[in-house]
Amino acid sequence: VLVSLSRGAERSLLLAASHPERVDKLVFIAPALPLPPATPRLKAMQEFGERRDEYVGWGKWNRYYWVEHYEDFLEFFFSHCFTEPHSTKQREDAVGWGLETDAETLVATQLAPRLADEESVRDLLSRIDCPVLVIHGSDDAVRPWASGARLAELAGGELVVLEGSGHLPHARDPVKVNLLLRDFTVP
Repeated sequence: VLVSLSRGAERSLLLAASHPERVDKLVFIAPALPLPPATPRLKAMQEFGERRDEYVGWGKWNRYYWVEHYEDFLEFFFSHCFTEPHSTKQREDAVGWGLETDAETLVATQLAPRLADEESVRDLLSRIDCPVLVIHGSDDAVRPWASGARLAELAGGELVVLEGSGHLPHARDPVKVNLLLRDFTVP
């Protein structure tokens, strides 16, 4: 059983499509895939390699900003991952974990090959024949829940929308997410 978070959805799809005999079930938590609707950071992702005079909001999703203001980027990003009230501890922990690597490593992850569009997702899904569960927070400020709904629809899978949850529901409501995982994976 593959359980992926955010951009890890791409890697799960690639593995399941390339080695279907190794995958019995797929779980996607807040999948970051090129599916509609567009994200608030779409323009920033397209301008990732451009140096600018200012970096505001999602404009901080930029390789130069990351290298020059890495900790500030982490604080910005995780404030959007944890939209739930009283998430200070989770934000602080996530920033701390982010600081265990460096900006150059994060830049390299963004430059890695990615799925280009909905058609590339459809192509991979056409080679996958296993149960799919998509878990998505209704208040996800990184990837709209409707994008997760689109993945569930294309995969013929199940969608569970967690009301009030952000991009990392497993960190804010681990019991609920773990129960969903248990119920989906245990026959």
